[in-house]
Amino acid sequence: MASEICVDSRDEGRVAIVTINRPHRRNACDLAAWRDLRDVFRGFAQDRSLRLAVLTGAQGHFCAGDDILAFREALSDPVRADAYRAVIQECFAAVQAAPVPVIAAMRGVCVGGGASLALCCDFRVGDDSARVSVPVARLGLVYPTVQLQRLSQLIGVSQTRRWLYTGEFVDADTARQAGFIDAIYEEPVAGALAFGAGMMDNAPLSIAGSKLQLNAISAGTLIEDAARIQALSDQANQSEDYRNAAAAFAEKRQPVFVGR
Repeated sequence: MASEICVDSRDEGRVAIVTINRPHRRNACDLAAWRDLRDVFRGFAQDRSLRLAVLTGAQGHFCAGDDILAFREALSDPVRADAYRAVIQECFAAVQAAPVPVIAAMRGVCVGGGASLALCCDFRVGDDSARVSVPVARLGLVYPTVQLQRLSQLIGVSQTRRWLYTGEFVDADTARQAGFIDAIYEEPVAGALAFGAGMMDNAPLSIAGSKLQLNAISAGTLIEDAARIQALSDQANQSEDYRNAAAAFAEKRQPVFVGR
């Protein structure tokens, strides 16, 4: 069976457009889609050409979260259900850990696990049709703490309470005012590319290091991640890119970064 996660490489491999292609379920993901999405983003860690990733959904919607019908089948077996949940969390972690800027380009619904996916991206842009909801109170569930932490850091505790307690849909302009959406464009993918354009020519090791630091600050894992942060900082300090930037500064020219 063909993957329902599509990757379009652009700009000689510097940009990846990742599309969730399950429009019959408003791009809600089943186990195979979560696994494929996880593997795509894990693969970005080995791609030295990549400078920007955009995550979007096919045919008018971003992502309606987890495919409830598919997950309901797994609930009959606790071991299978736990394995299913673990793959979802691995997918979220892979999106967040990608070493390049990741921008969610949203149309239509961004619900539940779809909102979690968007939260794992560095930035979120949308058009006027984007609608965000975390409907755990309508489903009798409790939102994973790590996702709740990310949401409350973006929009504040008071608004997070309202979003979770009501489960209501929040329109694009309200989500932008709250801080969930960074910018609104007529065409979200083109908008995401414009939003990320100013990041693509900067030093990849620097961006990867800053992203690792900010993720650790956000999650409260600075101590656990200290060795990884230091190793990446040392790599940047000794890199060809740093030497090139120093020479370019002295020569009053723009540096060209290669990621090593």
